[in-house]
Amino acid sequence: MLKLIIRQASWGVLGSLFSFFIGFFVKTYVIREVGTIEWGKYTTAHTFSMFFDTILSFGIPFIILRFFPDFMSNSREKALSIIQKILFLATFVSFIFLIMIFFIIPLLDEYVYANIDNFSYLLLIVSIHTPISIFMGIIISLFRSVLKIKEIILYGTFISVPLRAILTFLVFQFTSDIIFFVVIELFTQLVILILMYWIFNKNVMRFFSRIVFKDYDIPLNLRNYGKKMYASSIILFLSAQSLGFILGIMLPPDKIGVYSILLTITGVSLFLNKNLRRIYAPVISKLYEKRDFAQLNYLYKKTTFIINLLTLPVAILIIFFADEILSFFSLSGELTIYKPYLIIIMLARIIPLLVGQTGTFMVMAGLEQKELELQFVKAFFIIILTLIFIEKYKLLAVVILYVVFMLFVNIIQLFYIYKRIKISPFSKELLNLILVSFPLIWVSISQDYKFQFYHYFIIPVALYLFFGVIFAKRIKLTLKEIR
Repeated sequence: MLKLIIRQASWGVLGSLFSFFIGFFVKTYVIREVGTIEWGKYTTAHTFSMFFDTILSFGIPFIILRFFPDFMSNSREKALSIIQKILFLATFVSFIFLIMIFFIIPLLDEYVYANIDNFSYLLLIVSIHTPISIFMGIIISLFRSVLKIKEIILYGTFISVPLRAILTFLVFQFTSDIIFFVVIELFTQLVILILMYWIFNKNVMRFFSRIVFKDYDIPLNLRNYGKKMYASSIILFLSAQSLGFILGIMLPPDKIGVYSILLTITGVSLFLNKNLRRIYAPVISKLYEKRDFAQLNYLYKKTTFIINLLTLPVAILIIFFADEILSFFSLSGELTIYKPYLIIIMLARIIPLLVGQTGTFMVMAGLEQKELELQFVKAFFIIILTLIFIEKYKLLAVVILYVVFMLFVNIIQLFYIYKRIKISPFSKELLNLILVSFPLIWVSISQDYKFQFYHYFIIPVALYLFFGVIFAKRIKLTLKEIR
């Protein structure tokens, strides 16, 4: 099973590495060109667009993933009818949204985003992301429902990421206006969206080869599941994004830009966790249905150790080179004053690494209601506390709340998982890894060395060799298991 998980995750990891390294440098380049204020405006507008994407998607991607594999196998006519209904709904909703947003943006600019100057035009352009994201969510779910994962990586990553990067570097030779970056993103997404619909229509199912729109009613169980997942997606969005949403309203754009940069830098350590989640979810569900808790416990411990062995050194290096990384985003060095915030957020990011796939276990092992309640509590309190403290403490309040709720959610998830199925991510090798890593983290925080260029290559290699030597026996055993 471990072999299956790692092999299936390889495409996602490859795509994420490719996307991250190019995307990271593109984002860094754009931030340096436009400045943190303009980037903060873009981040605020993008969060607004994501919110309406969640609201207007109506849980449709979840419905497709849950029901379409069966429909495609047993009733393609029913699948085609429902796809046509979904596409009609998405078209209608997108049209209404664009008309509505055109008229309400002046009001939002005056009464909601009063702290941000010259924001209405940027907000209007970025809002076009919402309809594109709705249709992109539908087509990606359709590809996933028929197990066309490589196609998603190919078109969604290996074509779109280089295209966006090339256009960005070309266009920003002549301008430093953030609007052009938004237009590039919209153009790239639209090209990929059209391409993916064309490929699916050609190779899997022709969407409108015949109109069967009215031939099948949407089943009641599908409607009920959609309502449940729709409510869940809204709560999860509020839990994850409410902090950023409130920042856009209550803080000036330069602070929002700084916060976005800090999340971008520290997010490097989580890319393996995100890819493992996509593959791990059905495995957890399958083993849980078989009541094979011994295998679940083994995989939980093993995957958590592997992920941490690969990513804890990344977290240490981010802290070690914090000044240099922040200076990379701003040549003036003005961002280095936020080094303490970067370190605190990075330490908070380590928490979900150490506890493994707690959220996935909650959803796939019969604890989805508890997970929903937990995320609702988090969303409620983070909104209330942010509104209370953000005006006085600004970015400090944001960072502290981020850490507190990261701890809160992961501890509660661990408690529920252990109580329900008596498993945990903690193994002897993981505890040894923690004992080895924490002194290195302390050294990384306290050091104040002036690095030369060659240090950026020597230190990462030396660090990974250090971990490789210490855990050589465990690495060899793992490699034998996955061969």
